[in-house]
Amino acid sequence: MKKMILILAFVLTGVMVHAQEKDAFTKDTEKLVRVISASAFEPVVKQFSAMVPQDKKEAFEKDVRATFPKLYAAMAEIYKEEFTHDEVKDILAFYATPTGKKLAEKTGVLSQKGMAAGQQWGMEIQTLISKYK
Repeated sequence: MKKMILILAFVLTGVMVHAQEKDAFTKDTEKLVRVISASAFEPVVKQFSAMVPQDKKEAFEKDVRATFPKLYAAMAEIYKEEFTHDEVKDILAFYATPTGKKLAEKTGVLSQKGMAAGQQWGMEIQTLISKYK
């Protein structure tokens, strides 16, 4: 009986440690998503905000930003499928450096410029496609 209780205690302790690790992993991954995504989402908020009357923009933007935690949590689950907790910690350490902070701040601008470059490239590909029709 004592052995059974001891085994059960070890199993429960292992489960609790694993659950705490998972919670830390989730928290770190959500933090990473926030760091990476914050500046990228601001232009999107402004773009959607342009569709709202001027006197309602502030409230609209506040409501949109209130949806970010849910989005970050969903994105964190995707990151957790691709990275280990140690890798997430390493990436967070990079984003804590001056270069990492700059990259995080520039993500929105880089995304916009990248989309424009991608659109230009897509038009070039369309020209190539017509060449082969």
